[in-house]
Amino acid sequence: MRTESTIIKTAVDVVEEVLRFLTARMQIEAEWAVQERTSFTWWAHTLAQRVWVSEPRECQGVELRTVHMEIDLLKDVPMTESTWARLANMNQFATLSAYVADTSAGAIRLHASVSLTADNWLLARSIALHAMALQMADAYAEAGELAGAFGGTIAASPHPRRGLRERADEMVGILEVYQQRGDGDSPFTADEIAGLVHLEPRPWIMAANQLHRLDADLAFASGDVHARLELDAAERHASLGSGLHMRLQLPVEPDEALAQKLNASECLEPDAHQLGAWCVDPARGLMFTGFVPAAAYTPGLARAMVYHLSAKNEWARAILFPAA
Repeated sequence: MRTESTIIKTAVDVVEEVLRFLTARMQIEAEWAVQERTSFTWWAHTLAQRVWVSEPRECQGVELRTVHMEIDLLKDVPMTESTWARLANMNQFATLSAYVADTSAGAIRLHASVSLTADNWLLARSIALHAMALQMADAYAEAGELAGAFGGTIAASPHPRRGLRERADEMVGILEVYQQRGDGDSPFTADEIAGLVHLEPRPWIMAANQLHRLDADLAFASGDVHARLELDAAERHASLGSGLHMRLQLPVEPDEALAQKLNASECLEPDAHQLGAWCVDPARGLMFTGFVPAAAYTPGLARAMVYHLSAKNEWARAILFPAA
């Protein structure tokens, strides 16, 4: 018989296992980290990356925890309309993190999160690892250029005991591994994408597939007003090559400040994986977009992302139209 204390211990064990997994696979040196029970911070060089697991909460009858991954990129950034426009433009090319402004701190961060349950934690820790690795690599590759573009300064910080790290960890160069794995065809095969049309339960009103691609209409508002979900394994990423593009287009007026609001809201309490970013695309309008590189492929991940994008659609509708 499982008692309440057994259930709680199981949940804690999962959190500890996920944090141990991320620490080990990222090859984090203990001397450059600060470990706590449900979080850690580490310095691969001069920027601090924080990973923490939120307190459990119930979402649609399931106990859910969120694994957050975040790096402060810039500080002393002016918070103006031009800042929202730059963020909305940059986030068109998001992989597994969003560029988000913290208006009260005058900071810009890279943020990603993964929803963790008793059933999905093995898959969740795998995609969290890739989100963490890419976030770290992108931060060090882009911080200098972005400081000039946004009129801020790089948010370098010291380890509390060892001070500033002078020599970068080898993991800072991990982007090259993802690029090499992306040279070939996408591991998200045409058969796998085609099979998504037959998902049960169906998260959409209507779905159809082309070769390597899924398009689906999701309920959004009364009448014939739908959101649009797209998965595309044929389209290559400009830097990372093959993988899986994910998009969720909302039928609302494009607005850069609204994209920032949605990204900031997802940092606080998402109902699904935040693996990508809200942005404004010149052709598609306001949308969530992300890219899973070939190296991050795991069987079942495309299926999971369909349901998470569907949940994200419901979440966004509640944020935008709370009284509806």
